[in-house]
Amino acid sequence: MTTKNDLLFLIVEKFGTLYYHNVYSFYDEPLIFTALNEYGQLFFCYGLGCDEHDDRWLIAPTSQERVNRLEQKDIPIIKMIKQSASSKVLFVKIKLENGVISEEFISAKDLPYKMPNDDLCISENVNYDGKRRFSHRIRIAKKSDNDIMSETLNQVSEYFGQFCRHYLRKHDISVQFYPQDAVNGSFVYRVKAKSDNDKLFRHEGYQILSRVTSNEDFVKSLAKQEIDLRIVRKLFDLIGSNDIEVQLIDEVSTRTILNLEPEYVKAVVPAIDDLLGTYLDSTMVPQADNLDRLKTYLSIVDRKKIVTAEDLGVDPRQVNYYRDACKVLSLIHDYSTLTPLGWKVANSEIEEEWVGIIQRQFEESDCGHFWMSNQGVKSISLIDEDSATQFLINNCNGLSRDTSERRAQTLKSWAKRFKKISISESHVAPEPPASEL
Repeated sequence: MTTKNDLLFLIVEKFGTLYYHNVYSFYDEPLIFTALNEYGQLFFCYGLGCDEHDDRWLIAPTSQERVNRLEQKDIPIIKMIKQSASSKVLFVKIKLENGVISEEFISAKDLPYKMPNDDLCISENVNYDGKRRFSHRIRIAKKSDNDIMSETLNQVSEYFGQFCRHYLRKHDISVQFYPQDAVNGSFVYRVKAKSDNDKLFRHEGYQILSRVTSNEDFVKSLAKQEIDLRIVRKLFDLIGSNDIEVQLIDEVSTRTILNLEPEYVKAVVPAIDDLLGTYLDSTMVPQADNLDRLKTYLSIVDRKKIVTAEDLGVDPRQVNYYRDACKVLSLIHDYSTLTPLGWKVANSEIEEEWVGIIQRQFEESDCGHFWMSNQGVKSISLIDEDSATQFLINNCNGLSRDTSERRAQTLKSWAKRFKKISISESHVAPEPPASEL
């Protein structure tokens, strides 16, 4: 564990006791870094190296906002020393022979020492004192003069995080991003990344994310269903329509892992839209086998009650199955109240009527429409229900073979019920012609 003494840089009369905070350059010891004094005040420290007699340093008071800009590479290193035309820095000399310290304020304008180039930014950012809570930045930059609404910023951040998580998960790399804070004066969300295997995430995970901006490779991965296409489409639409750039940046290396620009996403969107026409994932596939129980669920919601496992006579986890199936069929809203069609199903006493509504809704859902198209039929009542398992195995993103076989039982059950109603309707005697009445 790092102690206070381990972090001690220097004690100077003008600024107090200085402790290492974030280090930007290291050679045997920190050379360029920020320091905190005992009162939490920030200072930028720049090592000038040694001459024959002294170890020489420049120390400049600074602000958190300015440090943020340095760490985001919005300003070069030299701007931390020469903050304005009239700014001064503390010039400190430490005698090599006996460690005696001398200090004086000097003008930062014309320093007689070798300074970093005007365009040189930091290339690493190592936290020394353990106070940093975040590991990455999600940076959202405007490409035009248009303002970005806070709602858009939040949506971009949310979908960008989902995009990275889902894409890496398909490559067996688990990672979560936990928001820590946002940097004042810019669109930067600082997040803490947690992974089951941090080394794998930082090596292979970084490589996978960096390949996203290779158009051909990324489109191939989309075709292989390596990510939820709906998340990609939502994120890319936000980037393109708002003309913004989104970056994932590693805080320590300052490396940009992923950079999505509006020009790139606009070029990829047509391919995404083509793939969405035949896209299916587990959230689109119902897993509520019993249509009578589904109607019961709707009837309970219609009575303004919370549906429980006891109400349905199922295991607690299956309550969610019926809720999700109702959402797939557009019978309830996301906030779990009935849609007009849901109300019709809940209140219908004629089996052919309410089952017919469910059938039509399923046929118009992504899953039902794709299944019918795949089997070349115009109605779900004409489909071969035994095709359900292979259909899901071949086409459903995110389902293993075993899970596909279980989910297929719901599709088979529904198809059989729809066929039963269709057959019973076809056996109803037609009304006699008017001439026979």
